[in-house]
Amino acid sequence: MTISSLFIAICGIGWIIAYLEALRVGFRDNSYGIPFLTLALNFTWEAYYTYQGYLVFGSHVSTYVNCIWVLIDIGILYTYFRYGHQEVKASKPLFYAQAGVFLLACFILQHLVFQKVGIVNGALYGGYFINFLMSFLFVRMYFRRSDLRGQSLLIAIPKCIGTFSTTILFGIIGSKTAGGVHEPILYIGLIIFVTDLVYITLVARKRHLIKTGVME
Repeated sequence: MTISSLFIAICGIGWIIAYLEALRVGFRDNSYGIPFLTLALNFTWEAYYTYQGYLVFGSHVSTYVNCIWVLIDIGILYTYFRYGHQEVKASKPLFYAQAGVFLLACFILQHLVFQKVGIVNGALYGGYFINFLMSFLFVRMYFRRSDLRGQSLLIAIPKCIGTFSTTILFGIIGSKTAGGVHEPILYIGLIIFVTDLVYITLVARKRHLIKTGVME
């Protein structure tokens, strides 16, 4: 296994753990574990670049990882469609219609980005933009919900580790497949890392308060 494959594998495993936990707590809490804006962007990014990645790179480790992510994300999307209407001020038909249209728009966006900048920059910078947005929306979710419904350290920590591994790879070490070192990825990744640490601290603190009975 190459250094590049090792870091991608760490990222893949981290996100698989986070996704599986998001799926678990979604069903446990009758909620959803990933904000829909980034869930839709993430799902369409994974589906689109699984297909394009296979066409361009064939049986690459990133293609297999993306495929696994897509399958788990289908389950997380189900939890959103099943429970998400409880958190929006809209009728069920309107809720489903809006979500469906947004998913379609996200697929179109992925294609436009791919056509404009190609598979490497499209996948890399598109993925990091979604990751950046997700980190801040996790913090927003924390403050919007009065409890830890749909939230878990087993989502937050593996996401942080998985993203940081590819930040090191693409932002410092460099990857031949990705065309060398991408310095902007290092800076974006560091912002994501700090935001993830903030979210981990918030969730850990509230979890402790709940366990000790200070917060019901």
